[in-house]
Amino acid sequence: MRTFILTALSIIVLAIVAFILKDWFFFTPDNWERQISDIGSASSPRAVDLTGDGVLDIVMGGGAREFSPTNYGVLAFDGKDGKILWNVASRNQVIGSPTFYDINNDDIPDVIIGGRTAILFAIDGKSGNVIWEHTPSYVGMDIINDRSILNFYNIQLIPDQDGDGLKDLLTAYGGFIKAQPTDTDRPIGSLMVISSKDGSTLAKAEVPDGRETYMSPLIYDFQGDGELSVLFGTGGETINGHFYKANLQSVLEEDLSDAEVLAEGRGKGFIAPPVIANMNEDNIKDIIVNSVNGKVFCIDGSTNEILWEANLGEEFEGYTSPSPGHFNSDDTLDFFVSYGHGVWPAIDFAYQVMLDGSDGSIISAHTAGTFQYASPVTFDFSQDGKDDALVITNGKEDETTGMSTIEIYVNEMLAFDPHSQTQFRIHEKNAGSNLGSTPLLTDLDNDGYLDIIYSYMNDPINYYSFKSLRIERIEMDIQLDEPIKWGEYMGPGYDGVYKD
Repeated sequence: MRTFILTALSIIVLAIVAFILKDWFFFTPDNWERQISDIGSASSPRAVDLTGDGVLDIVMGGGAREFSPTNYGVLAFDGKDGKILWNVASRNQVIGSPTFYDINNDDIPDVIIGGRTAILFAIDGKSGNVIWEHTPSYVGMDIINDRSILNFYNIQLIPDQDGDGLKDLLTAYGGFIKAQPTDTDRPIGSLMVISSKDGSTLAKAEVPDGRETYMSPLIYDFQGDGELSVLFGTGGETINGHFYKANLQSVLEEDLSDAEVLAEGRGKGFIAPPVIANMNEDNIKDIIVNSVNGKVFCIDGSTNEILWEANLGEEFEGYTSPSPGHFNSDDTLDFFVSYGHGVWPAIDFAYQVMLDGSDGSIISAHTAGTFQYASPVTFDFSQDGKDDALVITNGKEDETTGMSTIEIYVNEMLAFDPHSQTQFRIHEKNAGSNLGSTPLLTDLDNDGYLDIIYSYMNDPINYYSFKSLRIERIEMDIQLDEPIKWGEYMGPGYDGVYKD
């Protein structure tokens, strides 16, 4: 009997020890998922510690069908288990990605995020209470027909302009959602400077060509002399536009007439934010921007001259930002860009290309999936010491239930390895679609393993459903030996700057 008891105790002790030590020898992923049936999203998630527990939490925008109110316009998820920390109601879709800045000086970053129909919130990161709303709803507000009620895009922090000791905000305001593709009479877009303390407008400058604007502007000191330049784009899917560089001071003076045209839209506009990266030997960062009209421009950040232009053809349209990485054997930074084939709104398939950063020539090209506008990201998924590109794909598959077969939408994350000329699935396929939510590559709990935060709309029947939002944390058995250089929309600084 004594021997039996000792044996049983030994087994129990060994089991406890094995349980404690299992993570030392076996990878156990910290995965979670959450689904909210009433909304979808085209917002890209970002990570920040809102609870002070050392684990990064997730913030993103949400929305129901166009022009429909929801209680889930902005959401914060606990990074540990995915539970909702707080949510903020909105009158329409919040399509932007959050910017984090401690407005109320409580040592917890606050959330600034924009969206359709003049939505722009500053939200207490700890409680979820709204600090200010730039344009609150009011009696008689006509969010469908009022041409002065446009959209806010992603935010850039700029030096304090109103003397309150807080950085202020630069954003774009434009896009009239009711406009049809053939409508040429559209409201003029603007660049706006907004107080981070109370949301008041400090400056509003109309774009110089009188066109609409959808591009989230970037701000950068190219010469390193304190002179801040603003990069912005005009035009749209069917409206001609331009890509500009202007001084921040011109925005503050509400006069962009001296803005310099860096690239012509040639019948269409510039929608996706550019990338700022060093492409030549002058140690001044340059500009890489994608036009709707199937072109990528590399522009010298010092002289504003075009270094090279990649022309994929007018049968392709670009709505995503280029993703930088080293995709061939030389030292020059290269780019992965996702296009749609066709003319908006009739895009029939997606086309992905890797471009050589030295001259814009094509390294490789792929056709995977159908239309979507989530931007690609870059990481060494194959663990061969070289960059791969990750892109979201949407498609259709037949599903058989009983005696009937129906066609459903599916989405997945595909990695493209230019060195082995292969592509491979990062995670299992999901029913539903991902329209424009760029995945987030991060390490939420700082355990040295890669986390992917991925969101999509889990509706297999309706492509543009904006319901059944699902967000997942997928921890990969991939150890992080160095910082992730381009693992989220607009890069790790949210400012479009690639830091090599």
